[in-house]
This record gives sequence, C-alpha cells and structure tokens, in this order.
Amino acid sequence: MIEEFLLEGKRNAIASQRLADLVGCKSVRELQEVIAAERAAGAVILSTCQNGGGYYLPCVGDKKEVMDFIRTLQSRAENTLCALDSAKAYLKQLEDGE
Repeated sequence: MIEEFLLEGKRNAIASQRLADLVGCKSVRELQEVIAAERAAGAVILSTCQNGGGYYLPCVGDKKEVMDFIRTLQSRAENTLCALDSAKAYLKQLEDGE
C-alpha cells in the first residue's frame, strides 16, 4: 500500500505528513504504524531525517542508500539499548536499596 506512493531515492523522499495525507492516514503516528507493519511483512521502505526527512524506496541496485539506512537504524538501536541498560541499572539500585 505505502510502497505505491513512494519514489526511488533519498532525494525523492516524501515527508511524513504529506505521505499520511496521500494514503489516507489520520495522523503521522498512524502512518508510522502502517509502515512498521509493511516492513514487518517484508517491504523495504527507507527513511531519512535529512532535508526535512521522509520515506522512499531504494534505487534499484544502489547498495549505498540501503547501507546508509541500515547504519542509521543500527546506531539508533544501539543508543536505545544504552538508554535501556542505564534505566535497568538504576531500577536495580532502587530495588536493592529497598
């Protein structure tokens, strides 16, 4: 569904609100949920935060765009895991002090 509205290449990324309007989502949050479901089903929908951000399809044969996307998500995931670790350590300190 979402893929039908997307263009190839980061330079053609469609902003979240515009894409939500195009596909009939009531909010950007709803759009994100639909994209997450499509990605879970195997769709390769890339995103960027640069130049206003947005969603796009990889250019056929362009490994660099996909690798850049993977690096960005990997870094974000690692930062999230660090935040979880520190919060868990703090919770353990609180529980040990009880």
